Amino acid sequence: MRLESRLKEKGFSVVSSESGGYSFDLLAGKQDNVVAIKFLENPQEKKAVKYVDDLRRLALSLDVTPLLACEEGIPEDSVITFRGVPSLSLETLEKVVEGRGGPFVYFSKGGVYVKIRSEAIRRMRKSRGMSLGDLSYRLGVTRRMVYEYEIGRADATLEVAYRLVQLLGEDVIEKLDFDNITKHFAEQAAAHPRDMQASRVVKDPLLRRLLSRLEEMGFLSRALEKAPFNAVAKGDIGVKCKVLIKRNGSSEEERFTMEVAKLCGSYALFVSREWLRLVREREVKAPSQPENVNLKEMFEQARLQ
Repeated sequence: MRLESRLKEKGFSVVSSESGGYSFDLLAGKQDNVVAIKFLENPQEKKAVKYVDDLRRLALSLDVTPLLACEEGIPEDSVITFRGVPSLSLETLEKVVEGRGGPFVYFSKGGVYVKIRSEAIRRMRKSRGMSLGDLSYRLGVTRRMVYEYEIGRADATLEVAYRLVQLLGEDVIEKLDFDNITKHFAEQAAAHPRDMQASRVVKDPLLRRLLSRLEEMGFLSRALEKAPFNAVAKGDIGVKCKVLIKRNGSSEEERFTMEVAKLCGSYALFVSREWLRLVREREVKAPSQPENVNLKEMFEQARLQ
């Protein structure tokens, strides 16, 4: 896969799946930034909804950035948010990987906008001796709108962004790169309705009991339908932790789950009738009786060298 090769060339660690049936086809991580990418022909195709909703839930629990890479349906050099997930054309994503992304242009309900750098606008305005009123007059917007730009509460339309660049220079425009896509996803996620806890969704009785215990410990859990694992959870046991939860399956699914957990800095919790196996730096086992197991102690032991 060409994109996978380019990611590796740019220093990303990559975990990929050949299944095609998961909500992500590859995960790529570099330093603290991990992206989960799903390839689709078009975001409007029927099967897209289940993949996208699963991808968003996974991303929120594992603190990764979800991305749809589409062959068609997305204008070049721009971002469309589909069900809370940033979506780019495949060609645009390749530019981002190579560091050749242009201005961060995105589509929203109100139109087409460009992400702007609020601090840079304020700094450049003051360095040129311009008041809020001066800049608002030259941009053709209200003084209040310029104030909104400078405190980071509003982005600019294409027309206003062009005028900003003419007046203050290109530094006032955000670049289309992974860091800014991550911020954009976080902004969209904040406005999205909260997902139902996984224990209220999963049908397997043992998994449901285990998830209920984690939720009692303060974990936020989400059930998945299109992943090699059944659920993901995020919580705080003195330190923040994330865990992938997998009911016993094939050795290949278990191997893939472990690779994902390692890339995302997460635990992997494998559940069978006999045992709970928690893996991170080391593996810890306990009888498969969620009500009687000290899960916090298991987490602490699994992260010890």
